Amino acid sequence: MKALDLGEAEKASAFLWGSVAQALKAVAVSKDISLMSHAAIRSYARKLAKTLQDETILHAFEHAQSLHSNFYETGLLLEDVAISADEVRAFLAKLFKLIPTEKDPSDSTNP
Repeated sequence: MKALDLGEAEKASAFLWGSVAQALKAVAVSKDISLMSHAAIRSYARKLAKTLQDETILHAFEHAQSLHSNFYETGLLLEDVAISADEVRAFLAKLFKLIPTEKDPSDSTNP
């Protein structure tokens, strides 16, 4: 991540949080759910963790949320952000797998 490479912990924190928030919104939209606030995103992450019986979702979300706080109230070291970045990347990969891929509308087998 470029911001990490440049030593910009706060900017990297913001980018990582934003990625998680947008990925959770994408998962929700794929299920016709709209998330319009930070509280709604947090609630959806909890619900997703419970539904999938996967506590790592909640754990990774909480790390991302702490990165969000770091943007406003700096305090995390660059090394802390880098460690969290690895967990966030794995979390994003997990979320992306939950988003259905679009089917080709010209495909006659597409219902």
